[in-house]
Amino acid sequence: MFYAHTQNAIIGYTCEKSCVETSYIMRFEDKKHFDKKCMEGCTNYGKKWSCPPYSPTYSSFVKDYNYIEIYMLCIELNQFSYIKQDYLKVKAANSILKSRIDKALREVINENMFYISTGSCRLCKSCNKKSGKVCAHPNLHTYSFEALGINVSNLTKDIFEKELLWYRKGYLPNYTSVVAGLLKKDRIKNSRVLEVLDLLN
Repeated sequence: MFYAHTQNAIIGYTCEKSCVETSYIMRFEDKKHFDKKCMEGCTNYGKKWSCPPYSPTYSSFVKDYNYIEIYMLCIELNQFSYIKQDYLKVKAANSILKSRIDKALREVINENMFYISTGSCRLCKSCNKKSGKVCAHPNLHTYSFEALGINVSNLTKDIFEKELLWYRKGYLPNYTSVVAGLLKKDRIKNSRVLEVLDLLN
């Protein structure tokens, strides 16, 4: 169990980790399907270099890496009783998880590693795509599993035997989750991600 000290409470969360060959994840890839879903339902479609239709396929993105560590972080939402609106509980929980795993992954990467983030790239406050300019950090900006065309729901069921739960009006799930990945050329080396998460308490 890890802990996040917020202004209103100490929030506990879990992080599960699994390491597989990058090729194993290709069974969950369907880039055309997820690009279409983004186009139909996401306000970022075509507005960020890290999002469809500009994001690459998972297969092409990971071609220089042999292994991937997958991290699934979960927060039980009953810890946010001090927040009245259910949607804001989910938003607060996701903010805690995304900020911590992204910070941990950024800290551990080296020239033989790269990471798959929990959402669209957040290196810049506003993506240069919106003003018609090239990416400000072409060698550093990140993609999410979804942007690469990976079905994350199927991935977590297969890897962790755990379902992603979604908020909908009138229904607050028991927990919310984020999923990220660390691409590596070498399976043996310890990436230190869990150690860094522990230090972020």
